[in-house]
Amino acid sequence: MTKIDIDPQKIEEILNRGVHEVYTKEELREKLLSGKQLHLKLGTDVTGPLLHLGHSVVHRKLRDFQELGHKVTLIIGDFTTLVGDHSDKVDVRTESSTEQIKKDEQEYKQQFFKTVLEEQTEIRHNSEWLKDLDFNDVINLAKQFTISQLLEREAFMIRYKAQKPIGLDEFLYPLMQGYDSVALKCDVEFGGTDQTFNLLAGRKLMPVFGLEPQSAMVMKLLTGSDGRPMGKSLKNYIPVSDNPNDIFGKIMSTVDEVMFDYFELVTRIPMTEVLEMKQAIEEDGENPMKFKKILAKDIVTFYHGPKKAVEAEKEFEKTVQNKEVTKANTIEVSTHGKMPVLEFLKQAGVSKSNSHIKEVVKQGGVEVDRKKVTDFTQVIDFKEGSVIKFGKRAYYRIK
Repeated sequence: MTKIDIDPQKIEEILNRGVHEVYTKEELREKLLSGKQLHLKLGTDVTGPLLHLGHSVVHRKLRDFQELGHKVTLIIGDFTTLVGDHSDKVDVRTESSTEQIKKDEQEYKQQFFKTVLEEQTEIRHNSEWLKDLDFNDVINLAKQFTISQLLEREAFMIRYKAQKPIGLDEFLYPLMQGYDSVALKCDVEFGGTDQTFNLLAGRKLMPVFGLEPQSAMVMKLLTGSDGRPMGKSLKNYIPVSDNPNDIFGKIMSTVDEVMFDYFELVTRIPMTEVLEMKQAIEEDGENPMKFKKILAKDIVTFYHGPKKAVEAEKEFEKTVQNKEVTKANTIEVSTHGKMPVLEFLKQAGVSKSNSHIKEVVKQGGVEVDRKKVTDFTQVIDFKEGSVIKFGKRAYYRIK
């Protein structure tokens, strides 16, 4: 039988670190102190395989609970994905095919278990119970909510005011997610602030079926590395599957303003130490880079181990701080000859987007043999042995 850790200090850390809201904190504290193994729920629609540090905020919290002895059920929303969750969307989301869902699921699990303990996790699919509901069941679920409650959700309200279509099936999504909690008799469900309504749907439905309502833990959202909201379209996210050097370098590239949010949400460095670091910058004038290295090293250590973290730090110091070009950070390309800078970079495969290449060039992010180039139409004779720098960390050597 699994031994449950009921250390009050650890429980208070879990209830507060990185947490936006708990419904309710007193209730969940009581559950954690009871010594009972809690059944934790995380639902996900695998609409894409790539997981980043923004996702890891919730996943690290699950890991915290697991380290106290509790178990997780990851619900793959193979049924709900066919409808789509619009919690943070202001337009109709494209539906996924069953085949694509299965493909994305495999890649999702590989990355998910980089953060969450696989041996304390069960994977279920909500088609197991949702496909068996009849129309009468759906009507009974729908009776528990009102249209006005659903329209209060920001994403729906924006579309409603803009006279954009809202499908009736979209209103059914929180009912389905809520019923997932009923089917599995969950104790606690997790999500970000954009998931609050869906989490509370489960809490509302469970008593209707004679069950104790689940607690809901709503986590803060991680800001993108550039200080804007994190999003794949903005390219300001850090994939958990990145190699050690890339994770370290991308952490070092984050703006100083978000550094301590990352400390709180993505690491488990004691908050007393985090506050001391913040104070050292604000009051003693310490260089933020000193502490950003601690942040980067801690995150790389979690995903790749301490040896790789030390190597990544050394590589960063060589290639970024000392601007050395090493074999480890150089990609060999065969493209050569006289041609415009844009054409060379396209052939070298630095990016699939011409507009992205042009932007990096114009911003001074391209060097040819240590000479900065800012005109993407400039014709250069690219010779064997030349080194081209693109962006902050990418180097290409002509072979």
